[in-house]
Amino acid sequence: MPRHISFYDESLGKQIDGSYTSDGKVIHAGSGSLGAKSATIGHLGNATTFPVDQVGQDLLAQKLLSELAHREAKNGHGH
Repeated sequence: MPRHISFYDESLGKQIDGSYTSDGKVIHAGSGSLGAKSATIGHLGNATTFPVDQVGQDLLAQKLLSELAHREAKNGHGH
């Protein structure tokens, strides 16, 4: 089940809403207006793996959604 996330991106000056899912290895974040982006989680360097709690997953999802919003603004599609 997707987890909803909402936050204010100060550098863009706007509220960002989206959702994400995770299987513990990869996080998939997106929104209908921004698109989607994925990233692996839990890896530090090449060999070390560490657990990522719910707060860490929320922060990574925020980072991904913020990157999507910045890309949209850069391409001239910001609202």
